[in-house]
Amino acid sequence: MVAQTRTLESAVAVLEKLASDPTATRTALGADNELRKRLLSATLSLIPELETSAEACQRFLYNILELPMARIAVDLNIFSLLKESSTPLSTAELAKQTGKNPNPKLLARVLRYLASLSFIREVDSDIWTASHLGNNLLGKGQSAGVASMVDNCGLAMLTLPAFLRRHNYNPPEDKSDTAFAQGNRVAPEEVTFFQWLKNRPENAKDFNIFMTSHRTGVKTWFEQSKVIEEITDAFEKVTVGKEGGKAKGVSFVDIGGGIGHQCKAFKKQVPDLGGTIVLEDLEEVVANAELEDGIEKVGVDFLAGQPVKGAASYYFRSVLRNWPDQYARTILGHVRDAMDEHSLLLIDELVLPDRGAHRYETQLDLAMLAMLNAEARTRTHWNQLLAEVGFEVKDIVFYEEEAREAVIIAKKISS
Repeated sequence: MVAQTRTLESAVAVLEKLASDPTATRTALGADNELRKRLLSATLSLIPELETSAEACQRFLYNILELPMARIAVDLNIFSLLKESSTPLSTAELAKQTGKNPNPKLLARVLRYLASLSFIREVDSDIWTASHLGNNLLGKGQSAGVASMVDNCGLAMLTLPAFLRRHNYNPPEDKSDTAFAQGNRVAPEEVTFFQWLKNRPENAKDFNIFMTSHRTGVKTWFEQSKVIEEITDAFEKVTVGKEGGKAKGVSFVDIGGGIGHQCKAFKKQVPDLGGTIVLEDLEEVVANAELEDGIEKVGVDFLAGQPVKGAASYYFRSVLRNWPDQYARTILGHVRDAMDEHSLLLIDELVLPDRGAHRYETQLDLAMLAMLNAEARTRTHWNQLLAEVGFEVKDIVFYEEEAREAVIIAKKISS
């Protein structure tokens, strides 16, 4: 027991030393990302195990304030002002520099809270400077994420318990009857989240910036030679013996592809593949797409049908997660009916493990439930869903193992 206590004292002393100079600690860990993640994981895992009941309640019950207070800091440009200043700033100086004339007493209350959670640092009474955490929220995408989570998602998440109670904990597979709609009391013509965004350009702007930045720097499946080889082989098979051959064939159909980022990236990856690449999305979306030769755009409602027949590959990227199963079956059924026997279905999505999912995955899953009655699916769920509409999974190729990002490669089952 004495030896164990000494070991713990030594461990605590090491942690205290690391915490006393976080900049040096980050620098030392900079060359070893795996070690950094191990330390982070171990530290986070210990917190709920070491807390008393009172400490746990203080942390957990009040963390609902963290995101709204960060939103206020973003509104007032606090993080940027502190980082850009060569010296710490007083509350009065900050209030003046925000340009929004906040009440200094009120601002001090917000700043004290932010400092208590390390969003900023309190260097003296009423004197503030930047922190690592606040700097992490400085980017355009991060700031848009804070705004979007508060303004677009907050009410939906807070309403989720009441929504589930109303449905006796059996949420409907309905794109309209959602916790989002209940919490925001939306008008009949904007019952889905995406319809609601159309009437709120600032909300839509924050959402789109966040969604785009969310994946910046993340690995893509284009680095996976196996997937490229599968598409190339499928293109050979679907065009052989047909009039026009490869020149008239379609190699890749990006369904719900926005303004064509993935189409362009695919063409760059396989410039000599030949054939046509097709971008599909709503008419008003593809109208804004600026595409190069070899990429065509088609306005579609993928719930209504799939106009491109016999393509080598039909691709969804982070689309099906937005739809409950009953709609996903409809969308996938239209694709199945359009496919050649050699065509491939490619689903670029999260594939959650059947056991031991990470918090990043589970929180996204429940956010999808609150906003859209949709979900991040497990490996078993994907297999079941695809089998129900006549597909068999050939392979699941993970290209970002830690984030569970993968390409599901499937073929339709021969009748």
